[in-house]
Amino acid sequence: MPSTIYEPLRQAIRKGDAEFVDAQEIVSALGPRAFGLSVMVVMAPVCLPMPPGVPTVAGVILGFLAIQMILGFKCPWIPKPMRRLQITRTKLLKAIDALERRLKFVERLAHPRLEFLTRGFGAQAVGIALLALAFVLILPIPFLGNLPPAIAAGILGLALAQRDGLMALFGFAATAGAIAFTWKLAIATVGLIRGYFS
Repeated sequence: MPSTIYEPLRQAIRKGDAEFVDAQEIVSALGPRAFGLSVMVVMAPVCLPMPPGVPTVAGVILGFLAIQMILGFKCPWIPKPMRRLQITRTKLLKAIDALERRLKFVERLAHPRLEFLTRGFGAQAVGIALLALAFVLILPIPFLGNLPPAIAAGILGLALAQRDGLMALFGFAATAGAIAFTWKLAIATVGLIRGYFS
């Protein structure tokens, strides 16, 4: 049986007959949980083997969503150039499946609690964490270096969608861990490059 949190995503993606789905089409179909579910949609492709530019594009979109949350927007607004970004419905559904597998254990624990941490100033704090993760995703980090920040962002998106403040706290911890991991990986990569050319 499909997970209740992911089913709205799948329904939004399956709407329409065209092979490709664009960002605006998905966001418009998500309803009141649009910010949290939008974050999860944006992070889903990063959890699959994708061309090198995909995490960068995902990071830019995540950054726009995060800034809007920090500014107190009630639902996502997508700039016109980004509305045209498209992906095949089949690939996006596979990406959602991959994200669900990675967050399956966490998702089972998510339910409404400490809701103040996902609304108002709490939502703005989540936006700040997502903005930090967006900057990390934009960096050209090799060796699956984009996976930890994508998973951390997915957890925060899940917390928003489920109005789960405790999950948001877990997402903050995952954000700190992802940033620390990426920082160490970047330092190690630079060291390898310097060693190769020295």
